[in-house]
Amino acid sequence: MRRYNPTETEPKWQQIWADDARYRAKDFDDKPKYYVTGMFPYPSGAGMHTGHFFEHSIVDAVARFRRALGHNVVYPMGWDSFGLPAENYAIKTGTAPAVVTKQNIANFKNQLTRVGASIDWSREINTTDPEYYKWTQWVFTQMFERDLAYQKESLQWWCPVDKTVLANEQVEGGKCWRCGSEVEKKSMKQWFFKITDYADELLEEIPDLNWPEKIKTAQTNWIGRSQGAEIDFAVEGRDELITVFSTRPDTLFGATFLVLAPEHPLARSLATDEMRENVEKYIDDAVKKSEIERQSEGKEKTGVWTGSYAVNPVNGEKIPIWVADYVLGGYGTGAVMAVPAHDERDFAFATKYELPIVQVVAEYEVLSGKLAPREDWPTRKKQVVDAIITDGEGNYLLQVEKVSDTQEDVHFVGGGVDEEDESIEMALRREILEEVGYPNIISIRQVAPFSGVHAQRTIKNRNHQTWGAYYEVVIDKTVQVDSEIEQGLHGVIWAPKSEVVDMINWSTHAKGWRDYLAGKLIDTDVREGLLVNSGAFDGTHTSEAREEIVAWLEQQGVGRSKVIYKMRDWLISRQRYWGAPIPIIHCDEHGAVPVPADQLPVVLPEVADYAPKGDGKSVLARETDWVNTTCPTCGKPAKRETDTMDGYACSSWYLLRYTDSQNAKQAWDPAKADYWSPVDMYIGGDHAVAHLLYVRFWNHVFYDMGLVPEKEPVKQLVYHGLIQAEDGTKMSKSKGNVVDPLEVIDAGYGADALRTFELFLGPINENSNWSSKGIAGVYRFLNRVWTLVQEYDESDKAGGADSKKLDTLTHATTKKVTDDIRRLSFNTAIAALMEYVNDLYKLKTEGFTADWQQPLETLVTLLQPFAPHMTAELWEQLGRDTQLDFEQWPSWDESKIISDTMMIIVQVNGKLRAKLELAVDTPEEDVKSAALADEHVQQFLGDKKPTKVIYVPGRLVSIVK
Repeated sequence: MRRYNPTETEPKWQQIWADDARYRAKDFDDKPKYYVTGMFPYPSGAGMHTGHFFEHSIVDAVARFRRALGHNVVYPMGWDSFGLPAENYAIKTGTAPAVVTKQNIANFKNQLTRVGASIDWSREINTTDPEYYKWTQWVFTQMFERDLAYQKESLQWWCPVDKTVLANEQVEGGKCWRCGSEVEKKSMKQWFFKITDYADELLEEIPDLNWPEKIKTAQTNWIGRSQGAEIDFAVEGRDELITVFSTRPDTLFGATFLVLAPEHPLARSLATDEMRENVEKYIDDAVKKSEIERQSEGKEKTGVWTGSYAVNPVNGEKIPIWVADYVLGGYGTGAVMAVPAHDERDFAFATKYELPIVQVVAEYEVLSGKLAPREDWPTRKKQVVDAIITDGEGNYLLQVEKVSDTQEDVHFVGGGVDEEDESIEMALRREILEEVGYPNIISIRQVAPFSGVHAQRTIKNRNHQTWGAYYEVVIDKTVQVDSEIEQGLHGVIWAPKSEVVDMINWSTHAKGWRDYLAGKLIDTDVREGLLVNSGAFDGTHTSEAREEIVAWLEQQGVGRSKVIYKMRDWLISRQRYWGAPIPIIHCDEHGAVPVPADQLPVVLPEVADYAPKGDGKSVLARETDWVNTTCPTCGKPAKRETDTMDGYACSSWYLLRYTDSQNAKQAWDPAKADYWSPVDMYIGGDHAVAHLLYVRFWNHVFYDMGLVPEKEPVKQLVYHGLIQAEDGTKMSKSKGNVVDPLEVIDAGYGADALRTFELFLGPINENSNWSSKGIAGVYRFLNRVWTLVQEYDESDKAGGADSKKLDTLTHATTKKVTDDIRRLSFNTAIAALMEYVNDLYKLKTEGFTADWQQPLETLVTLLQPFAPHMTAELWEQLGRDTQLDFEQWPSWDESKIISDTMMIIVQVNGKLRAKLELAVDTPEEDVKSAALADEHVQQFLGDKKPTKVIYVPGRLVSIVK
C-alpha cells in the first residue's frame, strides 16, 4: 500500500498543470463565465505568509468549485508593484526598484505555484511594466479631457519621513499609513480626480450591492452626502460675504455666532488690530494639528474672536465671528453658523466663551387617548406661557380644576399669547392677574426649555397646537384682587417645593417642573419639533420649515439649496519616483497639455539617486533631460509634470486589464469586457474604502465612455478576516511571528494540508489564530482519506445488501458540502467531509458489503477544491483518466437522503451514555426498552429502577435515576 507523501505528489501535479495549461480561460466560451479573483497583492521582499495565503485559499477553492459546476472560470493574477517599500529599499541599498520588484514577483509567483493555485498565468500583469502603466496614463488623459482631472494649490497632508503628500484616507489617527510618522500640512500644487462628480451615483448604487454591510456602511459614511443650504452672512462694515453650509437652515434664527476654520481665506484678514496677534498665533498653532486631533471626542473646544461681526440674514442681528480648530477647511465652505442650543459642540463652545444661546426648536408631543387631535376639527396654532409662581420663600402656587366628582387637574397657571404684539412678560402678567389675581410681580425669568403640544380642545371643537416655555414668576402674595378664583372656575394650592412633584398631574407640566429643578434651560437633544423664537416661522414643524426658510433665503438672494459631501476629490499626486509618471506637459502658452496617446507611455527614466530632498518635488524634477520636452500643441519648449501617480491609480482598473492583458492597441477590448465583466466574486480583507471606492469610480467613468457593460465592477464582494499568530496577535515580520507557507509545505505537511487547514479554522469573515496542532490534525485527516482509497479493492465493487445505507450517507454528505461551499462556509463543508470519512471507516470496520467505487469518487471530487494535488492522484488511482478539475460536481437525490433508521441519543442524568440506531418506525415503548437494555446504560443504572424515562421522538431518551 502506497504511503501518502505530498513531497512527491504535489510537484508532480503542479508540473502537469503547468504543462497542459489547463487553467487558461477561454474568451467567449459557450459555458457560463465565472470571474473570481482576489485583491491585487503587493510583492514585498518578505513574500507571503500564511495569513496572506488565506485569501488565495478562498479564491482557489471557489475557482475549482465553479469549474466543477461547469463554468468557464477565469482566476487571474497580477502585481500592484509601484509604491514606497521598493523605493525606500532602493534608497537604502542602491538597488533599483525595478530589480527588487522583479525579484519579489518571482518569489511570490513561486509561492503561489507551490500551493497549487489554479491561476491563469497567461493574463499576468504588473503595474510597473510600461505596457501596463501606459494605459493608466491613457486613462489619466481621458479624465483630463473629460474635466475629471485638474491641478490646484491646496493644503495637503505631508509625511516628513516618506517625503510625499498623502490622501485623507492615507492618514490614520494623524499618522502616515505606511511609516506611522506624524504628518503635517503643507501648501502645494497637486493633481486631483473629480470623484465628487460621481458622488451621487456611487451612493445610489450602494444599497443594491451584494457586499458586506460593514463595507457598504463605510463607503456610505465616507461619501457623506448632506442635503442643506448655503447661507450668505454679510460682514459688518465690509464688502465680504461669509458663506456657510448648513443641513439645518430651519435653525437659522438660533445662530448666535459664526466660526471659521483656521484655513478659511478670511480667517486672518477679519482680525481687527486689537485681535490680530491672538488670531495669527491661534491659526499658526491650529494648522499643525491633524484633523483627527482637532475633531476628537472629549477634546476641549478652543477658539479666538476675530473682533469682527457678521449679520444674521433672517433677523439682522450682529453676531461675532470666531476662528476655531473644530471646524475643518475642507468640509463645506470652511465656515459654520453656530446654533449652540441644538448642537453639543457649539453648546460647549458657547458655554465656555459666554456666547448667547437661543432655543429655536421645541420638543413636540402629540397627545393620545381622549386628548388626541381629531382629523375632522380645525387646528389653531398659538404660543403659550406657563408660570411657575412662587412667593420667593419656597412655596409654589398650583391651579386646581375640578374635572369630575372624582378627578381634579392640578397644574401651573398658564395661557396664550393673545395679541401679535403682546410680549411674553405682558402675557404672563395678564394671565396671572386674570386667573389668580396677583398684580404685583417682582421678577420673571425663563426656567425650562420651550416645548409644544398638539391636542384637542372640546370647548370650541378644535385642535390646539401650542408651544411655549416655563417661566419662574416671583410675586408679592400680600396683594390679591378678584380673579377667576372668585368666579368658581378653579381653586389654588400653595405647596412647599418638596410636595409639588407629587401633586401636579399634567404630564407636560410635570416635565417642565423636572427641567426647572434640574436647571435645564436648553434641550440640545431636540433635533426635530416646532420652531420657536423664529419670527414668522414660529409654530412651523422643522420638517416643513427647512424648505420654507430656504425658499425665503433664495427669494432674498442670501441663500440657496445645496448638497455637499464629506468625501473630497481624490488627491492623485505623489512626490516620489517609483510610480507612473503623470502624462502632462506644462507649456507657458497652452498651460497643462496631455501627452498624446501615440507618445505613451511616458517611461520612468533610470536615476542614480532615488532619495527625495524634502522640497516638495520628486526625484524626477532633477532629471533635466527627461523633464525638458516640447509642447504637443505648439512645439515650443515645455516641461514634463514631475509628480507620479498614487499607486491606487494603477489598481483602479486592473480587473478590466485581466480580461485582455496582452492587448497592445487598447487598454482592453470592450467585447472581452462585455463577456467577462463584471467580476462575479472579488475577495479581499483590506481596503474597505479607498481602493473599492476608486475601482467603482473609474468603472462608472468607463461606463459613461461606453467601455464597460455595467456601472458596477463587482457583483459580489467577500471580505475575509485575518489569520493571526498563535498568540492572537497580528502576523508581522518585525514581531518574528510570521509563518511562511513554504516552511509548512517543506516540513512534510504539504500544500493540501495548508489549504484545507486555513479554510477549516473557522468562518472566513472572522479572525482566526494559526495552530501548529491544528494543521497536524488536518494532515491526519488527509492521510485517512488516502488510506481509505489505498485499501479499496476491486472486490469492493461486488456490492451487497447494505448499499442503501452507503447511498444515504453519500447523498446527504454531497448535499451538505455543496450547500456549504455555495455559502462560503468552508469550515463546515470540511467538517462534513471529516464526518463522512469517519462513517466510511466505521462501515469498513463492520465488514459492510457494498460497491465502494462511487462513494470514494464522490469523496475525492468533494475534497478537490481544498486538496487538489492529493485528490488528482487519488482520482488516477481509482482508475479515472479524465481531468478531475473539470469532472462534473456530484449531484444528490433527495429521496435517497431519507433514512430508514434514526440515531437516538441516550442520556443518564443528563450525560451521554449511548447511541442507538433504530428503525424510524420503532414505537416509543420499544425505544425506551432498547435504551434501558443497552449494556453501557446498564453500567450506570445498576439494579436501581429509573425515576423517570423521557423520550423526545426521533432524537433522545433521557433517563433520570
